[in-house]
Amino acid sequence: MDKDTFARQVTDLQGGLYRVAASYLRGESDRLDAVSEAITRAWEKRHTLREESLFRTWITRILIRECVNIQRRQKRSVPVDALPEAESEPEDERIAALREALAQLPQRQRTMTVLHYMEGYDVREVARIMGTTKSAVCAGLSRARARLRTLMGEEWQ
Repeated sequence: MDKDTFARQVTDLQGGLYRVAASYLRGESDRLDAVSEAITRAWEKRHTLREESLFRTWITRILIRECVNIQRRQKRSVPVDALPEAESEPEDERIAALREALAQLPQRQRTMTVLHYMEGYDVREVARIMGTTKSAVCAGLSRARARLRTLMGEEWQ
């Protein structure tokens, strides 16, 4: 994969990569670090990608590993100051409620939900990214939808 092709594909996926990182990490700087590190690692390891058509899945998997690494490092460190994140723009109440409900899902279900419903990956691609089976993804998405319905209450039904 040459430099121009890599740059074009990364540019096209940048927003989606950020949203996946947001499903794992709370801090803005952590999200940006994860995306940046995933892109750097992908560039360094681009020769290991067997099929360019799988670039999207491949780089998303790299990103998820980086997010998990950041989470591990955070668990080992003690936060000095817990500052609330400043919202860059006002959110619709329904979107804020959905974000809050998503944050309450178990990590695996949250990742499946973000990849499938927000990023548009099909179930087979989600299974490949997460290293599991298609049926496990379907079951996880079903449980996530049921939990979201419970958390969101009647307002979304």
